[in-house]
Amino acid sequence: MSKRRIRLCLKDLYHQDVVEMIERETRQFSMWEILDPSDPDFEAAYGILWEAFGPQGEMEREEAIRRFLAEDSYSPTADGTFIRYFLLAARDNQGRLCGVRDGTVLLNPRYDGDLCVVYLSHIYTKPAARGTVLSYWLRIAPVEIACEYLAELHRRDLITLPNPDLPGKYFGMRLDLAAEMEYFSPDERQSWQRILFYGRGGFDVVNPRHFPYLQPDFRDPELIRATGTNEPRPFMVLVRRMGRERQATMPIEEASALMRLLYDDFACHCAPEFLDNSLQLVLDRLKARAQLKNFVELLPLPAGAKDIARLKRIFRYTIFQRYYQGSSPVVTEYLDGPMREKIRETPSYLDDELGKIVRELEARPMFVYASRAKERTWEDQPDPPQVDPPDREGDAPTDHDPVLSSSPGRA
Repeated sequence: MSKRRIRLCLKDLYHQDVVEMIERETRQFSMWEILDPSDPDFEAAYGILWEAFGPQGEMEREEAIRRFLAEDSYSPTADGTFIRYFLLAARDNQGRLCGVRDGTVLLNPRYDGDLCVVYLSHIYTKPAARGTVLSYWLRIAPVEIACEYLAELHRRDLITLPNPDLPGKYFGMRLDLAAEMEYFSPDERQSWQRILFYGRGGFDVVNPRHFPYLQPDFRDPELIRATGTNEPRPFMVLVRRMGRERQATMPIEEASALMRLLYDDFACHCAPEFLDNSLQLVLDRLKARAQLKNFVELLPLPAGAKDIARLKRIFRYTIFQRYYQGSSPVVTEYLDGPMREKIRETPSYLDDELGKIVRELEARPMFVYASRAKERTWEDQPDPPQVDPPDREGDAPTDHDPVLSSSPGRA
């Protein structure tokens, strides 16, 4: 052998090195927030999101988005919720639109005094920009918007920040990034690719046993009434609790506030009769949970081949059977579909498919590693944070599982 490839250890980088590397990567893109529906970029940005999410009933109608941009974000709803919508558009050095992200900053001191939720609604990166730093930038850029919004709310005496002089610590607020995603299904490649992306980004799943979340049907309410087919979509809710990523549980009060804030957002464009049942389903489940425990469990997502078994806990077919039966036509259609026959014919189907994913991931050489101390992150934490106990196929962990016991953290 005349030569060998050298690997890079992140622990050797000085913090300014990391800043410079990211600066160079992001320099090929420029990101802009569209503040007014009259902006020339609005039509193109909205069109990208509508094409990706509209046909499935997962995207707000254009008139609703135009109204969100025009409304005063410093006037709370009747329930006291502050809502700040954002629409981001990224362009490359040639001026081509290459990525779009939208979402909402939400807070209501009546629900939870120091909680701010950043709802990451939709993201789409064009194929040419995939595999670049843009996806990560689109995921974290809303944090900057949230911090600016919190500071301005405080300046206007609309809220009181716990530590207004500490922007580096989110002014003492608990900041939660929340996203929705389809439960894992092996026959959808993008399913596990997206989950790994968020798993590497510090996101967990709120246990659907306690949080059987449904995204409302975003179609025109008149169309839903005319067809008589209200089709809320069963999604898992992913959360990254900024600065608290290694905590294995979420207080019931925080989970309840998260649900109410999301549905306050939906109430801006969905008819009340298509919201109440879905909202109450989760609030009732949380209330029942509160009789036994004061927290809900957070299920860690896989980040790579070595912890891919975590996908079993969020396997769509099993989750729908256990926690969503009868809640939506979408559930019934899926449970009656091809997956049932696949599992019946091949009982080892899930394990076989996970094995294929592992082999594909292991075939990709990694030339950057976190720390020379094996199984440690660059923050000197266990990697993965904790070895997950074996589960029954597709099962979510019980209160007695070691990984989600009363211990407040994973590390």
